[in-house]
Amino acid sequence: MEFGADVWVLYPKLGLEATLEIFEELGLRYLEYPYELFRDFEPEGVRARVSEVAGIAESFNLVPYQLHAEYGDVCFELASLDEGVRSSAFARIARWVEYAAELGVKVLVVHAAFPKPLLEASYDKVVERIVEIDVAYLRDLSRVGEDHGVVIAVENCVEPWFCSSPADLLLLMERVSSDHVGVCLDTGHLNVNGLDVASAVRVLASHMVATHLHDNDGRRDLHLPPLSGCIDWRGVMKAFSESGYKGPLIYEFSSPEGQSARNAVEVIKLVTWYLRGLV
Repeated sequence: MEFGADVWVLYPKLGLEATLEIFEELGLRYLEYPYELFRDFEPEGVRARVSEVAGIAESFNLVPYQLHAEYGDVCFELASLDEGVRSSAFARIARWVEYAAELGVKVLVVHAAFPKPLLEASYDKVVERIVEIDVAYLRDLSRVGEDHGVVIAVENCVEPWFCSSPADLLLLMERVSSDHVGVCLDTGHLNVNGLDVASAVRVLASHMVATHLHDNDGRRDLHLPPLSGCIDWRGVMKAFSESGYKGPLIYEFSSPEGQSARNAVEVIKLVTWYLRGLV
């Protein structure tokens, strides 16, 4: 089983080029580009930034495996009652499929459309509606992905609503039914929601196309390195080994404020050495 890392693990503590150089030295061949790498650019500047990042990455023997699409307000806009707002939000997400193709990325990680409470509708009606919206959204996005050779990975969310549980994701996978849609399994989000991570790996095994590995205290989405929280990593790695998952395991933890770049690198080394010993 191979490991990789989100650029966010060291960036912006280190610049992009220095981060990629360290990943290569550590044998972390697979990359995820985070949304944060592009977030501070105006919409018209994102494509230029994509070209810049792709040019920098060409100098390294690394595989750009995942890109994280825009998230936040766009997720609520995707579920808006206003068709124009929904259409505009979809166009924004669809552009990230194009960015993924330009970056040579295989998988685009997205969040599901999120509902807001409705004054005139009970929660069961809101949920029923959001399932329909997410199915339609992902069907349409899968077609864009197919056109560009990119697989869409729906991430289990940290918020305790639709798409936080494996059962929700299985429902989406069944209804969308596309080879260009799968699941990004996020260990930390599962743990915050009190779900057993190893069991979730087994349940979602046949649909996993991407991963986010990080740890927490079971209450907050802290994005700690594995072994820094309460996740049972022996059980998780055993589940991954038995799942038949062929993709890389991608770290998505952050360096705490005040930690030196040197110590952050040493933590990555130690965590990778330990997890590799479990598979």
